[in-house]
Amino acid sequence: MIKKSRLIIALTAFLCAPLHASAQSDDSAEFFSHVYWSLCKSNAGNPDALRANLKAKGLPELPPEKAKLFTEDAGGDAWPIPHNGAIGDFVLALPTGKKMCAVYARRADVHTLEVLFSQFGETAPAPSVSDRQQDVSADTGPNGKTHTISYIWSTPGRPEKLLFTLTTSESPSAQVQALGTVSVIRN
Repeated sequence: MIKKSRLIIALTAFLCAPLHASAQSDDSAEFFSHVYWSLCKSNAGNPDALRANLKAKGLPELPPEKAKLFTEDAGGDAWPIPHNGAIGDFVLALPTGKKMCAVYARRADVHTLEVLFSQFGETAPAPSVSDRQQDVSADTGPNGKTHTISYIWSTPGRPEKLLFTLTTSESPSAQVQALGTVSVIRN
Protein backbone atom coordinates (compact mmCIF):
# COMPACT_ATOMS: atom_id res chain seq x y z
CA MET A 1 0.00 0.00 0.00
CA ILE A 2 2.89 2.35 0.76
CA LYS A 3 4.35 1.81 -2.72
CA LYS A 4 1.02 2.75 -4.35
CA SER A 5 0.77 5.86 -2.18
CA ARG A 6 4.28 6.93 -3.18
CA LEU A 7 3.51 6.34 -6.85
CA ILE A 8 0.32 8.37 -6.62
CA ILE A 9 2.12 11.22 -4.85
CA ALA A 10 4.94 11.15 -7.41
CA LEU A 11 2.46 11.10 -10.28
CA THR A 12 0.46 13.98 -8.84
CA ALA A 13 3.61 16.03 -8.30
CA PHE A 14 4.72 15.35 -11.86
CA LEU A 15 1.38 16.26 -13.39
CA CYS A 16 1.27 19.50 -11.42
CA ALA A 17 4.90 20.45 -12.03
CA PRO A 18 5.90 22.84 -14.80
CA LEU A 19 7.15 21.21 -17.97
CA HIS A 20 10.84 21.16 -18.68
CA ALA A 21 12.10 22.02 -22.14
CA SER A 22 14.97 19.55 -22.28
CA ALA A 23 14.78 16.95 -25.01
CA GLN A 24 14.95 13.28 -24.13
CA SER A 25 17.37 10.82 -25.63
CA ASP A 26 16.51 8.27 -28.26
CA ASP A 27 15.82 5.90 -25.34
CA SER A 28 12.52 7.71 -24.73
CA ALA A 29 11.55 7.36 -28.40
CA GLU A 30 12.40 3.67 -28.34
CA PHE A 31 10.44 3.14 -25.12
CA PHE A 32 7.43 5.00 -26.56
CA SER A 33 7.60 2.83 -29.70
CA HIS A 34 7.85 -0.35 -27.65
CA VAL A 35 4.78 0.52 -25.55
CA TYR A 36 2.85 1.62 -28.63
CA TRP A 37 3.56 -1.45 -30.73
CA SER A 38 3.53 -4.08 -27.95
CA LEU A 39 0.46 -2.88 -26.04
CA CYS A 40 -1.66 -0.79 -28.42
CA LYS A 41 -1.13 -2.68 -31.66
CA SER A 42 -1.49 -6.05 -29.98
CA ASN A 43 -4.74 -5.06 -28.24
CA ALA A 44 -6.38 -2.72 -30.75
CA GLY A 45 -9.16 -5.19 -31.54
CA ASN A 46 -9.96 -5.78 -27.88
CA PRO A 47 -8.97 -2.83 -25.67
CA ASP A 48 -11.32 -4.09 -22.96
CA ALA A 49 -9.08 -7.15 -22.50
CA LEU A 50 -6.05 -4.87 -22.08
CA ARG A 51 -8.02 -2.67 -19.65
CA ALA A 52 -9.05 -5.72 -17.59
CA ASN A 53 -5.47 -7.03 -17.58
CA LEU A 54 -4.03 -3.69 -16.39
CA LYS A 55 -6.69 -3.37 -13.69
CA ALA A 56 -6.15 -6.98 -12.55
CA LYS A 57 -2.45 -6.25 -12.12
CA GLY A 58 -3.36 -3.36 -9.83
CA LEU A 59 -1.36 -0.80 -11.77
CA PRO A 60 -1.94 2.72 -10.48
CA GLU A 61 -4.45 4.57 -12.65
CA LEU A 62 -4.92 8.26 -13.13
CA PRO A 63 -7.99 9.59 -11.34
CA PRO A 64 -11.00 10.04 -13.69
CA GLU A 65 -10.60 13.83 -13.94
CA LYS A 66 -6.94 13.42 -15.04
CA ALA A 67 -7.74 10.44 -17.30
CA LYS A 68 -10.18 12.64 -19.26
CA LEU A 69 -7.21 14.71 -20.42
CA PHE A 70 -6.00 11.60 -22.27
CA THR A 71 -9.34 10.12 -23.40
CA GLU A 72 -10.72 13.15 -25.25
CA ASP A 73 -13.43 13.63 -22.61
CA ALA A 74 -14.97 10.34 -23.81
CA GLY A 75 -14.29 8.79 -20.45
CA GLY A 76 -12.09 5.80 -20.02
CA ASP A 77 -8.94 4.87 -18.23
CA ALA A 78 -5.35 6.06 -18.31
CA TRP A 79 -2.20 4.72 -16.69
CA PRO A 80 1.15 6.40 -16.20
CA ILE A 81 3.82 4.08 -17.62
CA PRO A 82 7.02 4.03 -15.57
CA HIS A 83 10.29 4.40 -17.45
CA ASN A 84 13.82 4.64 -16.03
CA GLY A 85 12.43 5.13 -12.54
CA ALA A 86 10.20 8.05 -13.51
CA ILE A 87 6.41 8.06 -13.48
CA GLY A 88 4.28 10.25 -15.75
CA ASP A 89 6.51 10.90 -18.78
CA PHE A 90 4.41 8.33 -20.66
CA VAL A 91 0.70 7.60 -20.41
CA LEU A 92 -1.37 4.77 -21.89
CA ALA A 93 -5.03 5.66 -22.47
CA LEU A 94 -8.06 3.53 -23.37
CA PRO A 95 -11.21 5.55 -24.15
CA THR A 96 -14.48 3.85 -23.23
CA GLY A 97 -16.59 2.41 -26.04
CA LYS A 98 -13.91 2.74 -28.72
CA LYS A 99 -11.57 0.23 -30.27
CA MET A 100 -8.69 2.57 -29.67
CA CYS A 101 -5.49 2.72 -27.68
CA ALA A 102 -3.27 5.77 -27.22
CA VAL A 103 0.23 6.43 -25.89
CA TYR A 104 1.40 9.91 -24.91
CA ALA A 105 4.98 11.08 -24.39
CA ARG A 106 5.76 14.31 -22.64
CA ARG A 107 9.25 14.43 -24.13
CA ALA A 108 10.88 12.24 -26.78
CA ASP A 109 13.20 12.62 -29.74
CA VAL A 110 10.70 13.41 -32.51
CA HIS A 111 12.96 12.44 -35.42
CA THR A 112 13.69 9.01 -33.92
CA LEU A 113 10.00 8.47 -33.17
CA GLU A 114 8.99 9.23 -36.74
CA VAL A 115 11.66 6.93 -38.19
CA LEU A 116 10.68 4.05 -35.89
CA PHE A 117 6.98 4.61 -36.52
CA SER A 118 7.44 4.61 -40.29
CA GLN A 119 9.58 1.46 -40.20
CA PHE A 120 6.84 -0.41 -38.32
CA GLY A 121 3.93 1.21 -40.14
CA GLU A 122 5.25 0.27 -43.57
CA THR A 123 5.63 -3.42 -42.71
CA ALA A 124 2.18 -4.93 -42.23
CA PRO A 125 2.28 -8.67 -41.61
CA ALA A 126 1.05 -10.77 -44.57
CA PRO A 127 -1.62 -11.01 -45.82
CA SER A 128 -2.30 -7.45 -44.64
CA VAL A 129 -1.09 -4.51 -46.70
CA SER A 130 0.10 -1.13 -45.49
CA ASP A 131 -1.10 2.11 -47.04
CA ARG A 132 0.61 5.32 -45.92
CA GLN A 133 -1.84 8.20 -45.67
CA GLN A 134 -1.05 11.80 -46.52
CA ASP A 135 1.07 13.51 -43.86
CA VAL A 136 -0.59 16.45 -42.14
CA SER A 137 1.13 19.45 -40.60
CA ALA A 138 -0.74 21.95 -38.44
CA ASP A 139 -0.07 24.89 -36.17
CA THR A 140 -1.77 24.05 -32.89
CA GLY A 141 -0.95 27.12 -30.84
CA PRO A 142 0.27 25.89 -27.46
CA ASN A 143 1.98 22.78 -28.86
CA GLY A 144 3.45 24.61 -31.83
CA LYS A 145 3.65 22.99 -35.23
CA THR A 146 2.62 19.33 -35.29
CA HIS A 147 3.29 16.61 -37.83
CA THR A 148 0.97 13.61 -38.25
CA ILE A 149 1.92 10.38 -39.99
CA SER A 150 -0.68 7.65 -40.56
CA TYR A 151 -0.84 4.15 -41.97
CA ILE A 152 -3.83 1.92 -42.62
CA TRP A 153 -3.35 -1.83 -42.52
CA SER A 154 -6.02 -3.75 -44.37
CA THR A 155 -6.52 -7.42 -45.03
CA PRO A 156 -8.30 -8.51 -48.21
CA GLY A 157 -11.83 -9.71 -47.46
CA ARG A 158 -12.01 -8.16 -43.98
CA PRO A 159 -14.08 -5.03 -43.32
CA GLU A 160 -12.04 -3.93 -40.30
CA LYS A 161 -8.76 -2.08 -40.77
CA LEU A 162 -6.15 -0.80 -38.36
CA LEU A 163 -5.35 2.91 -38.40
CA PHE A 164 -1.96 3.79 -36.92
CA THR A 165 -1.35 7.48 -36.26
CA LEU A 166 1.60 9.36 -34.79
CA THR A 167 1.41 13.09 -34.08
CA THR A 168 4.59 14.83 -32.97
CA SER A 169 5.68 18.32 -31.99
CA GLU A 170 9.29 19.47 -31.97
CA SER A 171 8.46 22.43 -29.73
CA PRO A 172 10.38 22.15 -26.45
CA SER A 173 7.45 23.84 -24.71
CA ALA A 174 4.78 21.47 -26.07
CA GLN A 175 2.68 19.84 -23.37
CA VAL A 176 2.96 16.57 -25.30
CA GLN A 177 5.62 15.90 -27.91
CA ALA A 178 4.15 12.63 -29.16
CA LEU A 179 0.76 10.97 -29.38
CA GLY A 180 0.38 7.57 -30.99
CA THR A 181 -3.01 5.95 -31.52
CA VAL A 182 -4.17 2.64 -32.91
CA SER A 183 -7.82 2.46 -33.92
CA VAL A 184 -9.98 -0.19 -35.52
CA ILE A 185 -11.92 1.35 -38.40
CA ARG A 186 -14.46 -0.12 -40.84
CA ASN A 187 -14.97 0.45 -44.55
